[in-house]
Amino acid sequence: MFRKDDKLKKLEEKKDLLETKVESLESKVEELKKEKAQVEHKKKLEEEDIKHMVKIKEESLELKFKKKEMDLEAKKNQEIAKVKDEFRDKLETRLLQETENIKEMYGEILQRLPNVNVKLAGDV
Repeated sequence: MFRKDDKLKKLEEKKDLLETKVESLESKVEELKKEKAQVEHKKKLEEEDIKHMVKIKEESLELKFKKKEMDLEAKKNQEIAKVKDEFRDKLETRLLQETENIKEMYGEILQRLPNVNVKLAGDV
């Protein structure tokens, strides 16, 4: 009888010990679930933050590219305007020279023509 009581007592102690362990493990599982949820939330926020930073960087690079593109376009337009001005100046100089040459040529032609004064009276 003592033996049964001892055995029963040991089993109850073992049962109490196991119940405590189960409760301990259940509370640990709950803590781990909460921790997991926090880690997932933190990961999600960090990923969104990274995406946001990447987007900002891309926009910054795009703005720099557009600014550089505009600067190059302005520089190209200035170079084109410079070439046009030089060409126009050369063309104007050339036209002035040609005008002078034509005046000179007409002058020479007029000098070579005979000077004829005819009186128109009816008798020739």
